[in-house]
Amino acid sequence: MAKCINVKLILELSVSGLTQNEIAVSRHFSKTSVSLVLKTANGLGVTTDDLRDKTPEEAYRLFFPEKLSSDQIYELPDYEYVHEELKKVGVMLKLLWEE
Repeated sequence: MAKCINVKLILELSVSGLTQNEIAVSRHFSKTSVSLVLKTANGLGVTTDDLRDKTPEEAYRLFFPEKLSSDQIYELPDYEYVHEELKKVGVMLKLLWEE
C-alpha cells in the first residue's frame, strides 16, 4: 500500500493556527493533499476531537474509504499448480502466464 496522508496531523496543525502552505512545507506534504484533507474535514464536519481516539489508519479510512478498499481486481493464481507445471520439461513461466 502507498503511504497514507496523516490526516490527524494535518487537522491538528491547522487548528494550531498554521496555514495550508506552512503545513505542507513543514511536514513535506503536498499542498494538494493538505487542501484535500481540510476540504474533506469541512465537508464531513469532522474535527480533531472526533479523531482523537482513532489511529492514523482509521482516520485516513474515514476520509478516503475508496482508497483503502481491499477488493481484488484479479483472481490469484493457483501457485501449487504453477510450481508443478514448471517442473515439467519445456514449460516456462511465460507459457503458464499466457494460459
